[in-house]
Amino acid sequence: MPSLKQLEQQKAELDLKISQSLEMAKKMELDLEQARVRHQAIERGTSEIKSVMEKYNLSQEDIFPGAPSKATAAHKSESKTLSEMRQYFNRR
Repeated sequence: MPSLKQLEQQKAELDLKISQSLEMAKKMELDLEQARVRHQAIERGTSEIKSVMEKYNLSQEDIFPGAPSKATAAHKSESKTLSEMRQYFNRR
């Protein structure tokens, strides 16, 4: 049977773990709130940019001439992956 001193030591260790867990949970909650605020700001900015683009009938090429759009680059890489998959499965 554990002695009183051992039980007090276990209680102190558990109290420390609980306080550390609570601090970590608070930090995670704060980080999550900051991420939510950043996401809202990005969404707001994106919608403002889209409305300006629509208002003045602008495209992404008008704003960033010569820069390939991410959608085009992603589409090309997806097409390459798809063709590689077809080649792989057609060989079987």
